[in-house]
Amino acid sequence: MRLRRYLLGILIIAVVIFMAYLNFNRIALFTVSKLCSLDISYKDMAKDLTGEFIFKDIRVLNKKMGVGIFSQRATIKPSWGASIFKSVVLDFKFKDVHFLKIGSEKNKTTYDTLSQLVAMPFEGRWMYKNVSGIVEIFSNGMTIKTFSASGRDVRVILSGDLYYNNIADIDVAIYFSKNALKEVPPELYSVLMRDEPNDWKSFSVKIKGDMKSPSMQISGKLFRFNIGTAIMND
Repeated sequence: MRLRRYLLGILIIAVVIFMAYLNFNRIALFTVSKLCSLDISYKDMAKDLTGEFIFKDIRVLNKKMGVGIFSQRATIKPSWGASIFKSVVLDFKFKDVHFLKIGSEKNKTTYDTLSQLVAMPFEGRWMYKNVSGIVEIFSNGMTIKTFSASGRDVRVILSGDLYYNNIADIDVAIYFSKNALKEVPPELYSVLMRDEPNDWKSFSVKIKGDMKSPSMQISGKLFRFNIGTAIMND
């Protein structure tokens, strides 16, 4: 599913930023980008006294997956995890962000399936004022401690574990404004989504297992069920 590519893209981008931290120069960043099939560009990069790296107009694109991210301003502060040399923690804040996708189809006018709804926030037409989070990277994958993307019409909150062998255990909550819901069939969001303040609506998805064919648990307004397993009422 499309969400798999975005999550793996986030994982690869985090690893590359850490490697750039360990080898802080343009030649090292260029080498890493080639090894990981990434196209990385930015207008400016600096390091302040607190240890944060500051990027202006940074664009990271995974050419194999065809997905990426653009941010007008990004700050990333790396630190060692609880076990030094076994993991690293990245605390990041992006400003004015949108996701990138090569060869994406024309924007949809309706979203009438669960997979389309889950992938909808990662389309390039949505602008996020703030994207922030904390991830801990290990030798076999990463733990997303917090990840929050906040925009005018869409918000995303996720956390969980993602491994290099495609195994994931991720919790995703997606919020849609009244304007964004114009493209979602009423019969879908009236059943699937919870009511939120200011005419927003939301739903939650737990994605677990192999990302090539994961199981999904959907939590809606009146129910919770597992795809491929038995239906359970709240």
